[in-house]
Amino acid sequence: MKLVVTAFVTLDGVVEAPGFDEHRTGRNAWALRVQTDEDEVYNKGQAMSADALLLGRRTWQIWAAFWPTASGGDLEMIEKMNAVPKYVASNTLKRADWSNTTILSGDVATQVGNLKAQPGGELLVYGSPDLVDELLRHDLVDEFRVLVYPVILGSGKRLFRDRIDTHHLRLVDTRAFGSGVVLLTYAPDPEVPTSRFVEEYQWTREQIRSLQAAEDIERTLATVLFADIVDSTGRAAAMGDRAWGKLLEQHQRVVHGEIERWHGQNVEFAGDGVMAVFDSPTRALSS
Repeated sequence: MKLVVTAFVTLDGVVEAPGFDEHRTGRNAWALRVQTDEDEVYNKGQAMSADALLLGRRTWQIWAAFWPTASGGDLEMIEKMNAVPKYVASNTLKRADWSNTTILSGDVATQVGNLKAQPGGELLVYGSPDLVDELLRHDLVDEFRVLVYPVILGSGKRLFRDRIDTHHLRLVDTRAFGSGVVLLTYAPDPEVPTSRFVEEYQWTREQIRSLQAAEDIERTLATVLFADIVDSTGRAAAMGDRAWGKLLEQHQRVVHGEIERWHGQNVEFAGDGVMAVFDSPTRALSS
């Protein structure tokens, strides 16, 4: 069977409570609020064509509380949800009274692999972020169908966990609905993509250090520049104090301007010497 992950997702990645299941801050039913007949035709067609459902414990419990007693809406859809084979991945669920449900515990990845090896069409995974994370770790997903809803929810469980491994995908198809919902269909791509822009926009070490210096208010990474005039004593004796003083004033104006031009900070002038601070060696040397 082909394992397909499908999910209703907000623009900020939340999958929690698209219907009237409980949301921890009460922000539920965000998908139903924009649902149209066009969306429903697609969603029903996808569900009706599934050979089996694979769900995480939480998603299964929500569905098991709704579908067996559902009376309104599409009777054909209700019958399908109750009759289709359902597999719930859980190490804590002890019994599953919803019809045609099998509990997968222990090594879920191996059991799902065995399910995929069976003949048939699509094995659909709805939502179930924790389960999706496990399936991703074992490269068991064949396709993603993500329905992106035009809402920024602000809180809730997201489809993909923070700090999971990187997974590259290839866009297979797109579809925009009149409701503003956009369907994005992806297939896993084993190849790591690359382009000429990777090298063109590669940061230099100096740029990285410059940014770090700007962001770090506790610790500053700096380049300190010391400079003076070669043989200033001899020059001063040859020119005389007055002429030498005027030359130093002109020298300091020029040096101060160069330091500012290269975003440095003039710390002090001491006779013919100068000390300045820059956020990178390149700018210090350029000045």
